[in-house]
Amino acid sequence: MSNFGAQRPGAAGRIGARLLALGYVLFRWREQGRSAAQFEALQRRVRAALDRGAAQTGCRRTQATCQNLLKLWPALWGFVNHPQVPPTNNDAERSIRSIVLKRKISGPTRSRRGDEFIARGFSVVETCRRQGRDLIDYMHQAVLAWINKAPHPSLLPLQAAPSG
Repeated sequence: MSNFGAQRPGAAGRIGARLLALGYVLFRWREQGRSAAQFEALQRRVRAALDRGAAQTGCRRTQATCQNLLKLWPALWGFVNHPQVPPTNNDAERSIRSIVLKRKISGPTRSRRGDEFIARGFSVVETCRRQGRDLIDYMHQAVLAWINKAPHPSLLPLQAAPSG
């Protein structure tokens, strides 16, 4: 876990230390299998710390980081409502290591659009592989959705059908 400015002086350091401590609580609670409702108090404390960080003016880096995290607020907590979604991207980072190495060896694409295409394509490949989903079927569904101007198929893990 990053130290998120906890070593910075003044208010920025105190805010970073507070967020780091809250992060440890978050992971401990996640391991304990706490419910979404139980995370609400922690979410309020994290939100308050990020609001303080975004409002402080002593450190622009801390301020900008807190502002960026606040913009992503709903995405930060997706794992609470979807237990199959991990709270970190560590596994994802490891899974794309090979493509990063390939890109370093063979060089980048010629455009940002090409870079995004490669990144998204490999993300889909790895996600389907990890979920045991058929990549060709997913791609077929995605192309049909694009043609029909319909919502794209989700890459969230498939939910088990309720029994009974």
